[in-house]
Formats: sequence, C-alpha cells, structure tokens
Amino acid sequence: MKKKYIAMMLVVALAFSMIGVGTMAWFTSTATSANNTFVAGTLTLGGIIDGEDVANRFATLNLSNIKPGEPRDLGTTELKNVGSLSFKLYRITASNFTGDLNFTDTLGRKMDDVLNLIVTIGGERVYEGKFSQLVWENGGFFDPIVDVPVGDVRTMQLSVLMDESAGNDFQGKNFKCDLTVYATQNEVPENGEPIGTEVYLGRTSGAGTTIPWDPAFSVVGKNDNTYVNFDWDWEPNDDVGSGIFRAGFEHYQIDIKHEKGSPDNTIDAEQTIIIIPVDREIDVTGDGPLTESDIVVDWSGDVVKIKKAKLLNAGWDGFEVRLSGIQLVDGTVRTILADGSEYQYWSLLPTAN
Repeated sequence: MKKKYIAMMLVVALAFSMIGVGTMAWFTSTATSANNTFVAGTLTLGGIIDGEDVANRFATLNLSNIKPGEPRDLGTTELKNVGSLSFKLYRITASNFTGDLNFTDTLGRKMDDVLNLIVTIGGERVYEGKFSQLVWENGGFFDPIVDVPVGDVRTMQLSVLMDESAGNDFQGKNFKCDLTVYATQNEVPENGEPIGTEVYLGRTSGAGTTIPWDPAFSVVGKNDNTYVNFDWDWEPNDDVGSGIFRAGFEHYQIDIKHEKGSPDNTIDAEQTIIIIPVDREIDVTGDGPLTESDIVVDWSGDVVKIKKAKLLNAGWDGFEVRLSGIQLVDGTVRTILADGSEYQYWSLLPTAN
C-alpha cells in the first residue's frame, strides 16, 4: 500500500562581499576557499517496517471480524523522522478506497459511514471519526505535534469501531484505503499565527460583477488578543443592487470542528454559526463550547468575531473551519475552496511554533 508524505526543504543562500577603501599602498594578500558546498536539509516522514527504516511509508495494518459496537485494535505502526530536519505532524487523511464501495444498507449508508477510526500518536488521541469524514476535503487536521527531532519514533495506534446501529446488511462486507500522515517544518506557521497576521482563506465562484443575483465573496482571517476575526468581502458590494438581493449577499455560515478525539466516539466538537445580517441574527448549533454570547458581529463591516477564551479554556490549540455563503434567491450554498480543501486549520496560539 503506497503512503504519501509532505516534504519541504530549506533553501540556504549565503552571500559574501568585501570592500576596500583607502589611498595608501599597503601590502595586501588574498586567500580563496575552493569548491564550497551548501546542502539543504531534508524533511522526510517515514516508518519502521520489518525492523528497517523506510522513507515515505509506514506499515500496513489489517483487521477482520469486526462487530457492531465493539472497539477493535487495528494495531500499531511506527512513524519515524528519517530526514535531517525536525518537523511537526499535523494531519491524517484517507484515500484510494476500494472494496464493497457500491453497497448501501436500507438507510443508504456505506461501510465508510458506519466504521469509525480512532488514531493515537505518541499516546495522544488526535482523531476520532468516520472514515467517510477523513477524506481530504473534510480536513483530518489535529492539534499539531510539534518538534519531532531527527531519528525520533512516534508510535501510532489505530482502532476501529463499527456503529452499534450497523445491521446484518454489513456482514462480510469490506473496504480498503490508504492512510496518509502529513508533516512539515516546525517553523511553518499555522493560519492565524502570529497574532495580527492576515490570512486569505479563499473566494467563492459566482459572477460577482454585473449580475446581482449571482454574487461571490472572499474571506480574510486574523487573530487578535481576544477574537478570531473572519472578514467577509462581497462582490459586488452589498450596497449595490436592490434591497431584494442585499440579504442574499450578506448571509454566511461558519462550520467549525475540533478533531482531537474523545472517549465517547464523537468528534470533540462540531458546531455551525449562522449569521443573518438582515435580521441581526446569530445562531450557534451543534456540540461544542461556543454559544451565541461568544459571537460578536460588526454588521457594517461584515466581520464575524469568535471569542478565543472559550475555545482555549476547552483545551484547543486550534480548530478546523469551513466558510460558506447562502443565497436566498435559489438556496445555493457557495463554499470557499482554498488549495482544494473545504476545511482549513486555524490556530489559536499567539505566536508561530
């Protein structure tokens, strides 16, 4: 089974100069160092397979005889820094699904809808959720495990739990997938780090120019000491066009979730914030620490402010966020896409790692 990785390299550039100034005929001499070599470091995530260090792969695990409602230990595999630079681990995704993919039960569910994956790295539970939610566009981020030094080994333990509601229809069914763990340099800041840094989070499709019923928008995020700020910019501006469409321009939705697993087989938190400016309405739903009192809106500037204290007190270093706009005209939800991912990680930490 082929595993993927992220490798980033440091580029080293050195420049030397010497300037001589004077009018006297002093004795001079020079010395030259020939054939100097400067080598960039390598960032490589690998594993230990059959006792050998392997770059860009970790061991394959298999499990059979899964029963509804009974957690099963899939096994452990070793992740190792086999490069020459320290890194941080920050994400896991699933891809290349094969097997009984077309089968659905009477409720329309597939195998990846009723199987939950529990991931623990170095003793820290980092993910728990359905395999179907572990695809690239849904995130798979976790609070980063920072500063994995060269040669360091982190044990990754995987467990599987089938929903108790999975019935006889699933007997004998199977599927396979690739799991990918991602690493990057410690120095790479997360979105939101350091405080005051503006981060462009993407733009929707839509005409956004001359057709007022087909608007587009973009969002810029920024942390300050108190709030996470998401600043919406509608195209065309909402003061252009008729009042019929102004409400449609200003509807927006923020979905957040925290992937750090909890013992009760649920994602730690998953909440939706709905903002309806025409009614000055804020609605927060879902399982998580935020309530309506934790959301402040600059109605004139289309800025949604989320209080950081409640999230930090819940033990979060960050969260995943998906931003979308809703048009009342046709009910279409326009979702921001950035780098091909609907969900993006947002840090709550004050400075870069």
